[in-house]
Formats: sequence, C-alpha cells, structure tokens
Amino acid sequence: MKRLVICVVVLLVASPLMANELDVLPGKWWEDERIVNHMELTEEQREQIRDIVFEHARLMIDLKADFDKAALDLAATVDQEVFDPAPVRAAHAVFQTARHKLENERFEMLIEVRQILTYKQWQKIQEVKRRMQQNRDQLRPGARGQQSRRPPAERPPGF
Repeated sequence: MKRLVICVVVLLVASPLMANELDVLPGKWWEDERIVNHMELTEEQREQIRDIVFEHARLMIDLKADFDKAALDLAATVDQEVFDPAPVRAAHAVFQTARHKLENERFEMLIEVRQILTYKQWQKIQEVKRRMQQNRDQLRPGARGQQSRRPPAERPPGF
C-alpha cells in the first residue's frame, strides 16, 4: 500500500512539471557554444540569461524543498492505519499550493528569458528542443513507432 501511495504522489508531481510546453533547453544551454552560435546569441543576452536563471534558481531551491516536504507529508498522511480523509485533503491542499508556487516561479523565469530572445531565436531554440526529443525517442528501447537502431542483419526475425 505504501509503495502505491508513493507512486501516485510521484505521478501527481511529475506529470504537470513535464507537461509544460513553454520551455527552453535543459542545463546551461546559453553556455553551449554550438547552441549559442546556432541561435546567434549575443554576449549581452547570455549574461542576462545567466543572471535571470541564477536569481530564479535561488528561489526555486527553497520552493522545491517546500514542494518535496509537502509531497512527503501527503504520502505520510495517506499511509495511516486509521484513514481520515480530512487531513489528507488538507495535506493535498498544501501540496497543491507548493506545486503551484514552484511552477509559477519557473514560469516567470521562462517569461523573462523569452523576453530577451528574438522571435527568430525562440523559434531556433524550439527546433533544437524538438530535435533533442526526437533523438531521445529514437534511442529509447521499445519506443512505439520507432525502428530499431540495429542494422537489419542484427535484428531478430520479424523485427
């Protein structure tokens, strides 16, 4: 039962965070020379992005800790021998508030980064993001609709 509760909480946590379409590349992409050259970022843009991410990252560290604590508290509240829905609802409200604050902070950071980029640069970063996702999908074993990356001679019959 405890594992089931933890799995449910993890799914509740991960789904909204992964579903965000307004996004940029993972990591310190503004320091990757290939991406910088492809996007034609100026040094001033790079510095602005670096400052924005640092400022928001400091806040998001605390918000993520609050979120993790709320998730842990929610799981513990659900996993009581004598189940009472009222405390579970209260813990879920705290959890949702913590998640909302974290998502809002991340969203504000993305908005500030987007303000620095030109439309052409934004389009380029979205294209790089799509290509990275396609590459991950192709490398993932058993990806639906994807061909195996092994040469035909090495594939088992029927594949």
